[in-house]
Amino acid sequence: MSRLRVLSLIDIPWNSGLAAYAFDQAAALRSGGHEVSFACHPQSAAAAFAAREGFAALPLSDRRSPVGPAEVLRLRRLVSAGGFDVLAPQTGRAQTLAWLASFLPGRRYACVRTKSDARPPARGITFSRTAAVIAASEHIRAQYLAKGFPAGLVATVRQGIAAPPPAPAPGRPPYRVGVLGRLDPVKGHAWFLESAAELLKSGTKAEFLIAGGEANVTYAALREAALALGLGGSVSFLGKVENALEFMAGCDVGVVPSLGSEAVSRAALEWLAAGRPLVAAAVGSLPEYAGAPFLVPPGDRAALAAKLRELLSSPERLAAAGRENRARAERDFSQRAFAEATLAVFERAAARAKRTP
Repeated sequence: MSRLRVLSLIDIPWNSGLAAYAFDQAAALRSGGHEVSFACHPQSAAAAFAAREGFAALPLSDRRSPVGPAEVLRLRRLVSAGGFDVLAPQTGRAQTLAWLASFLPGRRYACVRTKSDARPPARGITFSRTAAVIAASEHIRAQYLAKGFPAGLVATVRQGIAAPPPAPAPGRPPYRVGVLGRLDPVKGHAWFLESAAELLKSGTKAEFLIAGGEANVTYAALREAALALGLGGSVSFLGKVENALEFMAGCDVGVVPSLGSEAVSRAALEWLAAGRPLVAAAVGSLPEYAGAPFLVPPGDRAALAAKLRELLSSPERLAAAGRENRARAERDFSQRAFAEATLAVFERAAARAKRTP
C-alpha cells in the first residue's frame, strides 16, 4: 500500500478517552509509514499532543461552534492543500463536516469514522459517504449493528497498551483492593464501599484504595459513606494519581465497579497490563477485558463481596489470575496488534475509495 495522508478531525478541546484513542490511532498509522495530521483547535489537547509528538496541526473550530458553510469550506481547502487521502473524524460533528465537505469540488477522500466514546451511535445520512467505521470495543460495534449498519462496515479495533515491567506477586493479607476512575455515580464507588464493608464482616482481611479525579462525586462524600459503613481506616482515598500503572502495581486486585456506560474501559485494560486480577461489573465493554469467572452483576454488593472473598482466599489464585491477565494484555491488546488492525481498516477504506467512480 502506498503512503496515505490522513487528516484526523478532533473538535473536542480536552484530553479524554476519545482523545487518547485518536492519539494512539495516529501513532499506529505513522508506524505503518503513513503521514498523519490533526485538524483541531489551536488550544486543544490534540494540538498540544501534535506539537509534542511531531504531527502537523491544522486549525479547526471546537465542538461549541455551529457547523456552517465557512467551516465546511475551510475543511475542503485544508484537504485540497494537504492532499489528504483519508479523513478520520473522531466525533459526530467532525463526521458531519467531513460529509458536507465531500460534496464540494476538490480531491476525493475516504472517510473513516472512529467511535470510542460512551454516547450511543446514531444512524444518519452522514454515513452515506463513510467508507468504514472503527468501533473501539465489540460493545460499540454491537450498538452499530443493532442500528442496522452492515456488519462489513464496522470493525472492532481495541486500543493497545505497552505492558510495564512485571510487578511482584501479591504478598500476605491484608490484600490491597484498588479502584481507579473518575468519581462519578455511574462508576459505582458507593457500591464498592458497601461491598468492602460486607467483605470485612465476613472475616476477610483487606485494605481498599480509591484513586481518581473528582467529577460528580466528592472525596468528602465518599469518606462520609465509608465512616457510616464502619470501614474506618480500611479505606485510603488517594485523589488523582499521575501514574495509573504504578498505582495498580501497588494493589493486589483491581475492581471496576461501574453501574453502566464503559463503552471503552482504559482502566480495565491497564489492570490487565499491570498483571493484576480484575473483578468487574458485567456492563458495557468490561466483559471483553475481565474473564467470565470475574464478572458480577452491577450493583450487587453481596456478589462483589463474594467474588473478592473467593479470590483473596488463595495467594496462588491471585498470582495465577494476574499472570493470565498480563498474558492476555501482551497477546490480545498489544500496541502491535492495535497498529495492525488500524492499518488494515484505513488501507482497505482508501483502496475502496480509489476504485469507486
